[in-house]
Amino acid sequence: MKKINLLLIGLMLVVAGFAQSHPDKLFFKDRLEKLSEDNLFKTEGYYNWCSSIIKGEDGKYHLFYSRWPKKYTFLSWLTHSEVAHAVADSPTGPWKYKETVLQSRGKGHWDAITVHNPKIKKFDGKYYLYYVATNMGDEDYTDEDLVEMARVGYSHPNWKKYLRPNQRTGVAVANSINGPWKRMDQPLIEPSGPITTLTVNPAITQGKDAKYYLIVKGDKPNETRFIRNQAMAISDSPVGPFVIQEKPVIDYLDTEDMSVWYDAKRDYFYGVFHAHSFIGMVSSPDGVNWKKATEYVLTPKKLEMNDGNLLVPDRLERPFVYLEDDEPQVLSLAVKKGDEAYIAFVPVKQQKRPVPNKRQQAWQEAELGAVFHYDLHVFDGKKYGQGGNRIDPVTDYQVFNPKNLDTDQWIKAIKDAGFTFAILTATHETGFALYQSDVNPYCMKALKFQDGKGDLVRDFVNSCRKYGIKPGIYLGIRWNSFVGVHDFKVNGEGAFRENRQKWYNQMVEGMVKEICTNYGELFEIWFDGGADHPANGSPDVLPIVQQYQPNCLFYHNKQLAEARWGGSESGTVAYPCWSTFPYYSTGAGESAHQSIGKNNFQLLKEGDPNGAYWMPAMSDAPLRGYNGRHEWFWEPGDEAHIFPVENLMEMYYKSVGRNSTLIMGLTPDPDGVLPEPDVQRLKEWGDEIKRRFETPVAQTKGEGKKLVLKLSKAQPINHVIIQEEIALGERVRRYKVEGLVKGKWTKLCEGQSIGQKRIQQFEPVECSKIRLTIEQFEELPSIKNFAVYQVD
Repeated sequence: MKKINLLLIGLMLVVAGFAQSHPDKLFFKDRLEKLSEDNLFKTEGYYNWCSSIIKGEDGKYHLFYSRWPKKYTFLSWLTHSEVAHAVADSPTGPWKYKETVLQSRGKGHWDAITVHNPKIKKFDGKYYLYYVATNMGDEDYTDEDLVEMARVGYSHPNWKKYLRPNQRTGVAVANSINGPWKRMDQPLIEPSGPITTLTVNPAITQGKDAKYYLIVKGDKPNETRFIRNQAMAISDSPVGPFVIQEKPVIDYLDTEDMSVWYDAKRDYFYGVFHAHSFIGMVSSPDGVNWKKATEYVLTPKKLEMNDGNLLVPDRLERPFVYLEDDEPQVLSLAVKKGDEAYIAFVPVKQQKRPVPNKRQQAWQEAELGAVFHYDLHVFDGKKYGQGGNRIDPVTDYQVFNPKNLDTDQWIKAIKDAGFTFAILTATHETGFALYQSDVNPYCMKALKFQDGKGDLVRDFVNSCRKYGIKPGIYLGIRWNSFVGVHDFKVNGEGAFRENRQKWYNQMVEGMVKEICTNYGELFEIWFDGGADHPANGSPDVLPIVQQYQPNCLFYHNKQLAEARWGGSESGTVAYPCWSTFPYYSTGAGESAHQSIGKNNFQLLKEGDPNGAYWMPAMSDAPLRGYNGRHEWFWEPGDEAHIFPVENLMEMYYKSVGRNSTLIMGLTPDPDGVLPEPDVQRLKEWGDEIKRRFETPVAQTKGEGKKLVLKLSKAQPINHVIIQEEIALGERVRRYKVEGLVKGKWTKLCEGQSIGQKRIQQFEPVECSKIRLTIEQFEELPSIKNFAVYQVD
């Protein structure tokens, strides 16, 4: 745990900024909206596929796409496709077919057969329409032969011998978006370097250096499996010659159908693609060196409809991102469902200010959670020492033997206290994994306990589900005393250290995948102290979480933090406490931004009302942290250091009541149960929260600058709870609450941030009405709860 020490390590180095000087900062996957029928482009008698959008000088939107007759079957895309042109008043549709602009040119041409997968671009006043075509070489054929090849499909001998390997990319040029289109006599580019066999699925953009960056797909060289690579080619002209670069854009995953653009606002290149199970994104600072984007997984292969149904296609491919002013407006995708093939245009919501994604909103509304700390050293009977624990392996891991292990008891205890989610330390600083791992031998498989078949993560998650508690997992990867890892780095020198570091990274990535795929949906994954950026040689964990746990809050690494530590382990935050933050990540250690550590972590504690990113605050503290102790793990004789209820209530007011999610550290003992004094204190605390706030005197909600709450009669009140509709963001900047006392409005309290919840206490006053006035706001305030209480 000990997040203060973790940040201080790096902040003492007085770094000027993040470790990566040119970060990838495009975030839009959580702004993808639901689809209506108007967003689906279908044509009777045709399969529609492969979209590309451009805005014309006429103010309308022009779609260039592939289509081919359904009478020849779906596989006739490689024999009968043509490029068509449709028009709409909006890039999301509805679209109206206008004309067919390109068809196959017949024998004697490189593009004799099919015209497919178009990309439309405008460079220096001219329009360039890139496309894919093929031919049969010198082999003679008839129209009937093409129909037969389409009917038989991939197993037809001509498919593998001619049609597929002869696919190439070409371009047609016009002075008007309406043509006429002039084609080239030769393909634009031949395969070389990181691709072989073919050059297809072109995507092109112009960089700030005025050069043209073209991505094409081909087969991966020296590969017996059916795997395709994406290659980058660069030219001084949109019609070439293009030079394929040595480094592939993607070679670690079989992908197809890139759409690429240069983002001048962020000074970054981006590309979207489709893989077998998701639509993904890669990014590059220079167009040559590509990596997984911060938002690597944009969406799984299913789409939400606005009628509540879920569209799960047989195939979801050919992604294209339409942009205006460097901001994504539409993600278009080719959909195949049964014998229908059409294009879906997913709107991208535009927003003026930060709002939470669904994961963050659920996490903030959860308000109160627990983190259970359990590791080998709980069983050694000694006082826990973090410094030694990070460097000294536990002498005998068989010491793990909780004879009365009862995770149901753990979870029932927090359920009775009103907690809504729970987190378990699946690994901590010893490196020991509390589950059945196939990639980390230092795990419960190695134990005599339960004959090596125990799985504490499984038991924990099952107990959470039994009691309606949302399960989360904590993974400590920054230190590992067993392997010899300190601050992400494996001990050693030269090739010895490099090879061990590579192995450690692969092991960690494998463990993250195991956790993400073996235990159902998780609420939060917590990398304590943060996981560093993979560019710094650390495990690449973010893409794994995004791919396999799309609804799970990610906390956190150098690339992204969906929540932030609140600046202390006191269980409280400062006031005001805003959910917005100036950076997309808080970093970890030396990657932490310099300004984060100023004024005793004031930025973490308060946030920034003008921050560009939504990053709500976490408050945390161990239950056994009272009277000079601060223990996250069980230690003998620590019962006297359990916080009294009055201290816990103060913590609650200064965390949940200040727009922060509170996570309490709990300590199961060597027998495998939560000690009874801890269980009792949690129950007392939960009962007290209920007693105070379960039943308001009165409550209301509404929009606007003022809300008036009329009581049934004049009566005393001494608490108020205010909650914003945070799905709309934090709109309130300053407010006051007044009570009508003997006919005169009297100020009861005032404040700045509200967010998910603001609790304020004041001296009892007898009122007949209570008025909330928003004195300063950014947009129309939306208050989902304004409630008053009398707490004795």
